[in-house]
Amino acid sequence: MNHEVSNEQLSALQFERVWVREATFVDVEGSQSPPPPQELEGVGIQLDVKVAYSEQGDRAFVTVRASLESPADKRFFSKLAAAVEGAFTLRSGADPKLLQTFATVQAPVLLVPYLRQVITNLTAQSRVGAMVLPPLNMVEITKAMQAQGSRAGAPTPT
Repeated sequence: MNHEVSNEQLSALQFERVWVREATFVDVEGSQSPPPPQELEGVGIQLDVKVAYSEQGDRAFVTVRASLESPADKRFFSKLAAAVEGAFTLRSGADPKLLQTFATVQAPVLLVPYLRQVITNLTAQSRVGAMVLPPLNMVEITKAMQAQGSRAGAPTPT
């Protein structure tokens, strides 16, 4: 299949750039335990998504952060966390509500591969070895985060 993309098929949003916001890895000092398997079985993953908007409301800054925790019975590392942030801009004339919907659902999906790369690069030359975040269903994860925020009475990510 082959298709030439027309101007009408371009998104009303622009992905400006992405950068590393945080990268922390602390190995367990003096540990002689075997390194974890690369598929991260038993490693806990905590995700956090934050969205901030420019004063004009035409730009969103979306941060996706992952904190990983070793299983209780094995200490592969003391601390492993990383965060990436992306800037997304609304093209002129587009509905500002489109940016809010995009920033809370689709932007985190676009940022996860960058987060995965940071974690892999951070651990690649350690005793632990390259750790790769598994595929994540970010659409379901962001829906769960929004539902959890609604139940707790907290505002949804905006």
